[in-house]
Amino acid sequence: LIANLAVCDLMLGLSTILNVALALIAYRTTIPAHVHLMLCKAVVAFLNTWSYTASIQTLTIISIERYIAIFRPTKVITIRRAKISCLVSWAISLTISIPSAILASVRRLHLKMCLTFDTYTTGAAVINLILFVLQFALPAILMIVLYSLILRQLSTSAIAGQTDSNRSKKLKRKTIYMLVTTTVIFLALSTPWAISLIIVVFTGKLPLQIMLSTNNSTIRSIVRLSRLLLPYTTLYNPVVYCIFNHEIRQLFIPNCCRISNSIINKNHSVQPINAVNKSDDTNNAESLPLVSV
Repeated sequence: LIANLAVCDLMLGLSTILNVALALIAYRTTIPAHVHLMLCKAVVAFLNTWSYTASIQTLTIISIERYIAIFRPTKVITIRRAKISCLVSWAISLTISIPSAILASVRRLHLKMCLTFDTYTTGAAVINLILFVLQFALPAILMIVLYSLILRQLSTSAIAGQTDSNRSKKLKRKTIYMLVTTTVIFLALSTPWAISLIIVVFTGKLPLQIMLSTNNSTIRSIVRLSRLLLPYTTLYNPVVYCIFNHEIRQLFIPNCCRISNSIINKNHSVQPINAVNKSDDTNNAESLPLVSV
C-alpha cells in the first residue's frame, strides 16, 4: 500500500512537471495543434486526475487496513487482498479520469496552457461535484472517523484484547502517527482544490475566469492556492517517512544514522546489568512492519 501511494505521488509530480514543460516548449517552439492537444489530454489532464484520485483512495484503503489491524487483529489482510484493493482503486480512478481527458483543451494566454475545461458547461459542473464528493469529502470524513477511533483505542491500556509488549504498542502507535500525519498534510494541501471545485459549481465560472475577473479577493486566493498547493502533495511523504521510520531514514541519510547508531551502541555497552534485566519485555517484543498488508 505504501508502494502504491509512492507510485501515485510520482505520477502526480510527473504530470505537473510535464504540464509546465509542455507550456514552455510551446512558448519557445511551434508544436502542431493536434500533437499539443493529444499531449494535453493524455499526459497532463488524464495523468494528473488519475494519480490524485488514486492517491486519495489509497490513503482511504490504508486507514481501513489500520482500523482492521487494531480492532480486528484476528482478521489477516493478505497480500493478495491488498493487491486487489489497489487494483480496484486504480480502476475506479481510471474511470473518473476519462472525462477530464476527453474535455481537456489547449488555450493561449501568456502561454499555451492545458486546461481541463475550456468553457463552463453542465458537464463540467457535474464532474466537479463528483470529484468533490467522491474524491475528497467522503474519503476525508471516513479517514477522520477511522483514525479518531484508532487513536482513541491506542490511548487505552489494551488494544482489542491483545497482550502486546510495551515495544510492540509503541511501534503500533508510531506507525499510526506516521499515517495520520501523512493523511492530515494531504487533506490540508488538497482542501483549497476541493473548495475551488465547489466555487466553480456555484459561481458558474472556471478557475481561470475566477482568477482574472472575480472581485472577491478571498475566492481568488483560494483558487490560486488550489493550483499552487496540490502538486506539493507529492513532496512531503518521504520527509514524513524519514521522521517516523528508522529504516527509511537510514536509506536517505546513512551517515547520520551510523553516527546515531554508534552513540546508541556505546550507551548500551555501558548500560548496567540491572537495567538490562528490567527490559525483558522490550527485548522480546516483535517488530511491526511499516504497514501490514
